[in-house]
Amino acid sequence: MKLNKHDLSGSKPKTLLEELPQASRDRIAHIDFTLLFKGEAVRADLVDRFSIAPTQATKDFTMYRELAPGNIEYDQKLKLHKRGEAFEPLFDYDVVRTLATISQGYGDGFTGKVKPPLACEAPYHLNKPSLSIVAKVTEAIYKGKALSITYVSLSSGETTREIVPHTLVDNGLRWHVRGYDRKHGEFRDFVLTRIKAAVVLESSTLSETELETQDRQWNRFVELELVPHPRIEHSEAIELDYGMKGGVMKVEIRAANAGYLLRLWNVDCSKAAQLKTPEFHLWLKNYQTLYGVGNLAIAPGFDMVTE
Repeated sequence: MKLNKHDLSGSKPKTLLEELPQASRDRIAHIDFTLLFKGEAVRADLVDRFSIAPTQATKDFTMYRELAPGNIEYDQKLKLHKRGEAFEPLFDYDVVRTLATISQGYGDGFTGKVKPPLACEAPYHLNKPSLSIVAKVTEAIYKGKALSITYVSLSSGETTREIVPHTLVDNGLRWHVRGYDRKHGEFRDFVLTRIKAAVVLESSTLSETELETQDRQWNRFVELELVPHPRIEHSEAIELDYGMKGGVMKVEIRAANAGYLLRLWNVDCSKAAQLKTPEFHLWLKNYQTLYGVGNLAIAPGFDMVTE
C-alpha cells in the first residue's frame, strides 16, 4: 500500500493504520515500539524479527515515515533511524503491559489491549509510571548512557542527579530501575513514578565502576529456605499453597531483590519466628543467609535477629 500526501491530509495516521494488512501493521508497530523505547531502529532488526527481505524492511520504514514524518530521522553517519524530536506514538501503549514486555526483553510493539482467551482478573495496579519516563530509561539502558533525572525521594525531596541505569525491576508492588547513582557513588533503586523528568546524556561515557558487572548486590544470589510458620497448626495447607517438598521451599534470588520478595510474601525473618500475626504464613528458616544483603530494612522481623 503506497501512501501519498493527499492520503495523509484527509485522514489521521491511526485511521490509515487500520486499513493496512495485519502483517504490515505488526511491522509498523515494531518500528514504533523500538523507536519509542530504544530511541533508534535498524533495518536488520526488522528483517530478523519478521523473516522478511531487506527490500521489504526498507518499504516498511518508508511507510512509517509517510505515516509519521516527525517520528523518525535517518542518521547517514550511523546508518540507522533515530527517534524524531517531535515523536508521537502511532499506537496506544498500556504502560503495565508494556513494562511486562520490556522486562522479558524488547519484544513486539503492543498495539492495544488484547482480550484474554479465558476470564482472568489481575490485581489492580496502584503504581503506574509515565510512559515517557519509561521510554527515556529504556533508551539509556539500550544505548549504555547516563541519565539525568529529576527525582523525588522520601529522605531528600526533589533533587537532580545523574544515574547509570542497567535493569528495570518489578518488585511486586511497584516498578523501579536499578542503576549507579553518581551523586552517592553507589548502586541504588529508583522508583519510576518518582522520576519527574529524564534526559539521556548522549555524550556521556561510563566508567567501569558504573557498569552492571560491578553491582555486587545485583550479581550476588542468596538461597532462601522458606517453611510454614511454626505457629500454624495445620502446616500442610501452607506446603500445598507453595508446592513445598519436604516441608521447605528453596528460592534463589538476587541479593538486591531479596528484601522486596520477603516483604511481598510476608515472610517472618526473625531468628525465632517471633512475628505471630495472621498475615505471616512463612518463616525464613536460614535467616543467616541474609547477612550482607543491602535492603533488609523492609524484611519483616530481620531487625530482631541482631537484637
